[in-house]
Amino acid sequence: MRSQFKITSLALTGLLALALTSCSNPEVPSGQSAESPAADEAIQVEVNQAAHDALPTKFKDNGKLVVTMSESSPPLHFIADDGSTVVGVDADLAQSLGEAMGVDLTIESGTFDAIIPGVSAGKFDLVVSQMSPSKDRMKVLDFVDYYQSGSGIGVSPGNPKDLNVDELCGVKVGVLKGSFQDLKRVPEASEKCVADSKPAIDVMTYPDMQAPILALTSGRIEAVYVDGPTLGYAIQQGGEVELLGEKNVSPVSIAFAKGSGLEESVQLGLKSLEESGRYQQILDGWGVGNGAISDFAFNKAQ
Repeated sequence: MRSQFKITSLALTGLLALALTSCSNPEVPSGQSAESPAADEAIQVEVNQAAHDALPTKFKDNGKLVVTMSESSPPLHFIADDGSTVVGVDADLAQSLGEAMGVDLTIESGTFDAIIPGVSAGKFDLVVSQMSPSKDRMKVLDFVDYYQSGSGIGVSPGNPKDLNVDELCGVKVGVLKGSFQDLKRVPEASEKCVADSKPAIDVMTYPDMQAPILALTSGRIEAVYVDGPTLGYAIQQGGEVELLGEKNVSPVSIAFAKGSGLEESVQLGLKSLEESGRYQQILDGWGVGNGAISDFAFNKAQ
């Protein structure tokens, strides 16, 4: 059964402290196709009967899953040239996971702010959007790990401020609003600065990936602290930024409503994609194959 993509725009409002990133639509980098790399050579995904049988009754009965992800972190998830189609690692993985689970898949994309309220309201069944499984989020969501990445720290080419990846005290740093870097990584580093009698990190928050890169280019900030794959892709596409280093490599997860019972089906579906080679093919196709994992753990909080 082939999954079907139906891309819609979200109009949900309200912020939730547990959400990751408030995003807006970026332009697709020059030359980027709306199709995944080597789409014509994709390994065929077959329905995994065990994954299908493990679905909760309501999903088996209607044969559908609504998946959500944000739109502004290439190559992970972003909007293609047509202005509506979501492409990237997460879109391809979600599609293939739906095929392995034997359900029709609908993707509804939008800002990360709307994801947790949307899941709580029953609008979305799965979140495939590089969400980190924190203890706070586990109060309302369940998680199955599917990938790993770290935080990339970027500076102006040549590192003119002579910054150190482990020493950002007093530095003006740009982060994506509500991201794991904003909510956890940078605050932890800043607290250590203060504990060592050094100035706190001067944090500037931005709504999407393009904004902090532009702020760095124009000299309004001195460094960016964002998802490693996203920063790497920006550099690859010619962004005026240099990778200073990467920290805190850890899993990100597929999320779903607490107690919804989807974990076994998701785990079995991911395992079947790994065994067929499709999982690694997707990651390699987008240039992020080093983020592959083999332990699709359930509710393993960071």
